[in-house]
Amino acid sequence: MAAALPAAVLPAAASAQEQDVGLLRITVTQPDGTAARGAVDLVATDDSYSDYLQLDESGQLNVEVPAADYKVRITPAYYDPDLLDDGLRQWVPGKTGYAGAEAFRVAAGATTDVAERLLPPSPITVRARDASTGTPITRVCAYAAGRGGNCDETELTIPRLVPGPQTIRVYTEDGDYLATDAEVTVVEGDSGPAVVDLTPAAHLETTVVDAATGAPVGGACATVAPAGTGELPAVGPLACSDESGHLRLDDVEAGSWKLFVRPTGGSPYGAQWVGATGGTGDPAKARTLTVAAGGTVTVPPVRLDRAGTITGTVTSAATGSPVTSGTVSLAHSSGLSYLRWDVDLDAQGAYRIGWLGPYRWPLLFSTSDHALQWSGGVPVRGQAKPVTVRAGRSTTYSPALKRGTPVTGRLTNFAGRPVTAGLTFHDAVTGEVVGSVWDRDGRYETRVLGRQTVTVGWQWGGFVDYAGWYDGVADAAAAKRVTVPSSGTLTVDIGLRPFPAA
Repeated sequence: MAAALPAAVLPAAASAQEQDVGLLRITVTQPDGTAARGAVDLVATDDSYSDYLQLDESGQLNVEVPAADYKVRITPAYYDPDLLDDGLRQWVPGKTGYAGAEAFRVAAGATTDVAERLLPPSPITVRARDASTGTPITRVCAYAAGRGGNCDETELTIPRLVPGPQTIRVYTEDGDYLATDAEVTVVEGDSGPAVVDLTPAAHLETTVVDAATGAPVGGACATVAPAGTGELPAVGPLACSDESGHLRLDDVEAGSWKLFVRPTGGSPYGAQWVGATGGTGDPAKARTLTVAAGGTVTVPPVRLDRAGTITGTVTSAATGSPVTSGTVSLAHSSGLSYLRWDVDLDAQGAYRIGWLGPYRWPLLFSTSDHALQWSGGVPVRGQAKPVTVRAGRSTTYSPALKRGTPVTGRLTNFAGRPVTAGLTFHDAVTGEVVGSVWDRDGRYETRVLGRQTVTVGWQWGGFVDYAGWYDGVADAAAAKRVTVPSSGTLTVDIGLRPFPAA
């Protein structure tokens, strides 16, 4: 589908500066051989250069680029030159992903020709079956590359995909199976079918009631955190009680969980981790619920207490000035759609949380210019000083945040070039996140509480995503431990490696 023609030398009159570049000449045709319209992404394989350009009316593009090896992606416009079809992007020659694309060498002072014919958009038919029994699943839903999303009996067809390996999202409407991203192969001109196995979901059922009267409470929303962490999800199952107080949480993976419930809509009741006999603010004291794939666990009634309030003003221990940018939260994530568990600091550093149950709550303070820390000025939840909430009353908690130890360094790719990436610092014992930063220019700077021992994870990507750990390993268990001092500055330079992100 593609050809890299012999390099041709540019005119001898080219200057010394121009000799550092070469000419990349690209021609793209539609499946029927006529000129294609659309856009072209040029990506140097050493991450040193990228550009986004348009094909002309003849389906061609001529551009001078720095001498390097390049991969080329085409985003076609079949019907209107100004309306690109992102779902039909293909990498040269005729590949659906960066990894399979060919690298074209552009030499200084020479021309490299690349010819590509777009692959005919082709459909795929999707069926699903129970991973445990092999039974066909009715009312299956699927989408890929922005196409599909509809639900049909037994099977459905997703139209107009690029032939080759594709990732499709397959799920059901009833929440009885866990959604999955399935790797399938679209065959040119052949609609399939592709059969995808779905794992039966677990379910939690309960009734939400007033702790004092036993009356049902509607509008109380629930999600789960993995047992042993207290980490509420950024994406996960969510359900709310109806007027009778009934609540059924679907789409739960098999495993052990803690249940978190927060009434919404101005309810007078407070949030809680569901304990053995009542609510608690400490996830370590919450009831552990173990569920099997396809099973349903009935939880004893969730007894809601009336809410209390925490207010305060956050200041800097170093300056005494208000800290005016950041959040106060129960977990590292901010919440699920309309179920939130964080609040913002205002321009005076003040905050107010008015929806907590009358228990002892550890609070997480996340700001742009101080180290991440829990109430009491500590890095991990288990060391936090909980704040006591009383029903119908207001508690004042105004922490002076520790600045933390500056941690800085350079981020480079496998070719030694600066890159943009995200870093997370983890407690070396618990694995809990104790700091994070996103660099923009190959250098990063953040603050982490010391003294403590951490590991450092990174995520880096664009056309392809990579993830790994300091120093040069792909797995957290092998990560090198680093001690953050209680004073001074820690410098950690990190060389990122091309480990595929999970």
